[in-house]
Amino acid sequence: MMDFQFPHAAAAGGASLLTAAARTETTTILFTDLVNSTELLQRVGDESAQRLLKAHHAVLRDAVAAHGGQEVKWLGDGLMVAFPSAADAVRCAIAIQQAPHNAAAGERLAIRIGLNTGEALRDESDYFGMPVVIAKRLCDRAAAGQILCASAVAHLLAGRNGFRFRDAGLLELKGISTPLPACAVEFERAEGVALTTTPFVGRAAEIAKLRQKFDDARAGHGALVLLAGEPGIGKTRTADELVDYARAAGARVWQGRCVEGNWAPPYGPFAEAISNHLRETDPQALQQQLGYGAAPLARLTPSLRERLPDLPEPAPLQPDEERFRLFDAVTQLVIAVARSQPLVLVLDDLHWADKGTIALLQHVAHFIRQHRLLIIGTYRDGEIDRQHPLADALAALRRVTEYECITLSGLARAEVGTLIDALAARAVSAAAVDAISAETDGNPFFIREVLLHFGEEGALAHTNGNGSNHHAVIELNIPEGVRQVILRRVARLAEPATRLVSIASAFSGRFRFDLAARVAGLDEATALDAIDAALTAQLIRAGEQLDSYEFTHALIRHTLYSELSPSRQLRIHREIAEAMERAYADQLPQHAAELAQQYCRSAALPGAERGVPHALAAADRAERAAAWDEAVQFIRIALELLPANSPQHPRTLARLGLVLPWTLAYDEAASVAREAARALATHETAQAATEYLAATTWALAGAGCERGAWTLAREGLRYAGNRRDATWARLKMFDIVRREAEDPDNPGIPLDTPERREVIGSVTQLVQQGDAALIFYLGTPPFATRADVLQSLVAGHGGWSDAFTIMFYAGDLRASARVFTELAARAEQHGQIGFAVSGWAHASRAYLALGAFDRAQRAYERARALKQRLTGSSSHLIAVIAATDERCRVFDEGWDTILQDEDIATAASQPPAEHKWAAAAAQAGFARFFGVTGQADMAVAAVAKLLAPIERASGWAANYTRLVCDAADALWFAVRADHADVIERNLRAKVVEPDFRYPNVDARTSLARVCALQGRCDEASQWFAAARTVLDEQGARPLRAIVDYDEALMYARRAVAGDNERIRALRAAALARFRRLGMPGWARRAEAL
Repeated sequence: MMDFQFPHAAAAGGASLLTAAARTETTTILFTDLVNSTELLQRVGDESAQRLLKAHHAVLRDAVAAHGGQEVKWLGDGLMVAFPSAADAVRCAIAIQQAPHNAAAGERLAIRIGLNTGEALRDESDYFGMPVVIAKRLCDRAAAGQILCASAVAHLLAGRNGFRFRDAGLLELKGISTPLPACAVEFERAEGVALTTTPFVGRAAEIAKLRQKFDDARAGHGALVLLAGEPGIGKTRTADELVDYARAAGARVWQGRCVEGNWAPPYGPFAEAISNHLRETDPQALQQQLGYGAAPLARLTPSLRERLPDLPEPAPLQPDEERFRLFDAVTQLVIAVARSQPLVLVLDDLHWADKGTIALLQHVAHFIRQHRLLIIGTYRDGEIDRQHPLADALAALRRVTEYECITLSGLARAEVGTLIDALAARAVSAAAVDAISAETDGNPFFIREVLLHFGEEGALAHTNGNGSNHHAVIELNIPEGVRQVILRRVARLAEPATRLVSIASAFSGRFRFDLAARVAGLDEATALDAIDAALTAQLIRAGEQLDSYEFTHALIRHTLYSELSPSRQLRIHREIAEAMERAYADQLPQHAAELAQQYCRSAALPGAERGVPHALAAADRAERAAAWDEAVQFIRIALELLPANSPQHPRTLARLGLVLPWTLAYDEAASVAREAARALATHETAQAATEYLAATTWALAGAGCERGAWTLAREGLRYAGNRRDATWARLKMFDIVRREAEDPDNPGIPLDTPERREVIGSVTQLVQQGDAALIFYLGTPPFATRADVLQSLVAGHGGWSDAFTIMFYAGDLRASARVFTELAARAEQHGQIGFAVSGWAHASRAYLALGAFDRAQRAYERARALKQRLTGSSSHLIAVIAATDERCRVFDEGWDTILQDEDIATAASQPPAEHKWAAAAAQAGFARFFGVTGQADMAVAAVAKLLAPIERASGWAANYTRLVCDAADALWFAVRADHADVIERNLRAKVVEPDFRYPNVDARTSLARVCALQGRCDEASQWFAAARTVLDEQGARPLRAIVDYDEALMYARRAVAGDNERIRALRAAALARFRRLGMPGWARRAEAL
């Protein structure tokens, strides 16, 4: 092709059309204008005009999006667009002119377009300067159906196949002092389809349902809707139609799509949707929306740090908490946005979603009902089998929220005719419509591909709307399937273009032009012509990033890839990997996932081990985003690429075993861990195997599989030998807990044994290594007295371990309230929602014990509000249950809430083996409940079952103080003395003498009660006096009031002459305290005494 010559270029050479400025950007500006729009709109009427303009806007937006343009603004019925590439701008202009603008109201619209390239001034959302003015003036001068551009545009594209320009001479433009050399862009008037997106027709019932769902969501009744169907059936297009409706109604729209293959970033569609929101939102508003979730979200969308540069790094958490913190941050952002305006979240192509994306969708969906949020997901139903993560998620979602699945089928014959009329630039006969409808089963994508195929062949010229033209219809030779029509269309391309798109099909989604050209062996000029041809054929479209492209539909990529022989596929993948390594030498971590994928797909070729660093780097990135399933995939790729005898193999296998627990693949995690430990013992040392199994044991326990942790602990001890350090202690303690849980005679409380004492002797090392949570799980170190407890706190390490000791052994209520409030607030700030729930619940318990009921209520409400954000079972919920129980105790009302909680009843009567260490304390709580509610026989029967743990456990065992006090209190309320001697003996020796204290129970009060039950009222009176002293010291005002009531009740039960005055005085004191504090149930008891 000859280069275009510009005879008038020199004449204008002295005129400077560009203005240099500090904030300039070289860009190509495009303006469109609808010719004679006022006259047209008056002719068709308002209703038709609305449909007409909507269709016109859709055509323009489709073309702009397909060619990588930035929509700047609408000017009446015209559009201003900016392009980083002049070639993409010209292609977009041609696509707009070739598109049939007759999809609404039966009117053919005429468009004119102006283009100019130059250095334009830019602010955040607009462009200014002479290049913009010239583009607008060229648009104004263009004729209907014409594209005018400045000669600078033609100069940039001179010599490129696919672009033709005609000299338009020097044009006088309004407001421009010097005539401008201009050109007209020449292009074919397409007889087939030129729209880059299939027009929307039919689906009236489906759209009505979607609109109703959106209207409900806008009113505060959120929903999840899934659009299912075969490839090309119109799932995305249907979702787009709802998006237009929602935007017109004032909704904010987030969109993200899943990408085929492992190369996509973790939680890809959510990351894409949120990244777009970050760009569009003011930083101050963003900070308000994100709250504490900002720092965790920066790991999902690194661009957040560009918007909020002062973000701190999130505090490190254990893996399950990292993932939950991220999920919660996403959910809270979604909710915050939905509060300000209705939000529609579209997640496209969920059949390609990774497990992490599905898990995040499942998490967000839990909170959908009460917010102005509509989530729309699309997926190919034929690709969702029982092993797909979406199948499990849908089954689980049925149990927690409502969702609707709409399955799309092919268009009816009449709708096919409407679609063909909208796509084709000429009338098509009814017989041709019948044939196309029958052969394509009404699949819109198939229909469009068939029309493109016929348009390229010129076949549509032989059919028209005036008759059936039977022979012409037969000669159409409609391909049997969409794959065949795609291959026929590709066959028309020149060989370089065919080679380029074939190579591009081996990329996992988007591809960069220079990389595809390099692997295809094309020089730049030939490759540019090839890419232009593929764009013109609408096989590919411009990607979001400069100089990148993607196939217009995955079916095209799959079809091209399937035509490559396996041997050729292998070698193309390896060439792509090597080309990427050269191109991204300074950015390898950002492209690690795609590189790992390419090496994996060429693993049969020598040198595949070069992909291992990329696979491990991709796993690192996935782990930072708490995308554990994706991390596992890449570690597996690394193992596949490693030679069997590689020295890296044991540690890589060990890494897999450490990550698998967080994917909940417990059995495989244990199996891999055992294999990795054997490899470490063989290639390194037995000590390395021991340390590894200790780490994996904790990972399994932390991920919720304590039984698996027990099994691995036993394995680890075999490698431990004579070591007696913190690693050994961790393994040994899990093994002890296993044996106690499996022992049918175990009383349901940690036992004081020499073996346990030996392990607990390592507590200092455990705390130094950050195992405070493990200490509490295994049992607090043996304190002889409360004084020992207080001494340990002087040299304590702070945090949760000390908080538990302060509250549940020292009974320092004021310090407990302060510390747990601080810990809860910090946990909430760091995204540790489970710990925040338990922290606020424990703070509520401390405030209750102090009689600070307002603060207790606020902490309790906060715990319950955060509890709603926990979507599964959690040990942290035990603290909320305890707080609920203690509220009933303090106020002496609301006991029906205990009865209605089936989980509490199940946990007490049939606790899982993993929680057997807490079973006795739970049973004691129910014994007290039976006594309070007047079920004396059940209370005594429950107490009888508690005798073994009361006798066998030590006073420092977890929850022992509450256990023995609840047993005593159960008898007190039941007015029974059965087993009182056993309870009294242990209460004295194990709790009262060492002076252990626990919130909302008091050992001296309980001892007074059992003494009174056994007829020793004088001794009981002394213990009531001692209780008053301790409770006043603690500031435990509710229990202090109860002591006065209990002593009055003791005398009333004794019914001895002369006690009436003491009863009246004690009753009056108690009643005054109850009323002053606000303890209504106890006040009623006192009034009735």
